[in-house]
Amino acid sequence: MDNFDKILEKIETQNIEPTPRWYFQFKNLAFWSVFLVSIFIGSIAFSIILYSVQQTDFVLISHLKHSKMESFLVLLPYFWLILLLVFSLLAFFSFKNFKKAYKYSLVSILSLSVFLSIILGCLTFISGGAQFLERKFADKIEIYNSIEEKKIQHWMQPDSGFLAGTILEVKIDTLVLEDFNQIKWQIYFKDVFIPPVIEITEGEQIKIMGEKTKEGYFVAREIRPWKAFGKSNQHGRKNK
Repeated sequence: MDNFDKILEKIETQNIEPTPRWYFQFKNLAFWSVFLVSIFIGSIAFSIILYSVQQTDFVLISHLKHSKMESFLVLLPYFWLILLLVFSLLAFFSFKNFKKAYKYSLVSILSLSVFLSIILGCLTFISGGAQFLERKFADKIEIYNSIEEKKIQHWMQPDSGFLAGTILEVKIDTLVLEDFNQIKWQIYFKDVFIPPVIEITEGEQIKIMGEKTKEGYFVAREIRPWKAFGKSNQHGRKNK
């Protein structure tokens, strides 16, 4: 008995029926769906990681008491990094089950899924979608610690020389600042370099590095815009 006869006999004795075509079509559709959804969610995660890096205050890190590496690790968006890793792997395993996927190496498949997430993530970030999505996520999920909240926590340390808030009033050498805890401060800022992207005007949100002299009083060494990009002027200036 040759192999063909053995196979035929096995089919007849075990009553084996061929798998219907729709099963393979559904299976393929399911893998495609998982792959596309994984790429989509991975791109969102990557765009918010970019937004987090944009908002990271590297100048602040260099002034913190902890090591620069330790301080940077505290600010990393671990949730989104893990999400990106998980859905990149999910996209990888989905693609691996596609027809003719065996022709590609594991590195090629993984690189493709990560590359697609990065490209879509960059487009989402450039369009402003990352900031919008991150805020929505923070609003809907109570336990989520948003990028903005982390930023406020690190800048609301007046005893360590860091302060941030909204300008209420501007005088010749001083300004009145209301910090994010609704506490008012008198800020002395003579001979302070002010970057060109910021205007010292009422309503402007700023972050300050300097020294707390007493309760409610702060001497500024540097004043920077709270947002990554502020109002643009022609040149940086010294306030004298």
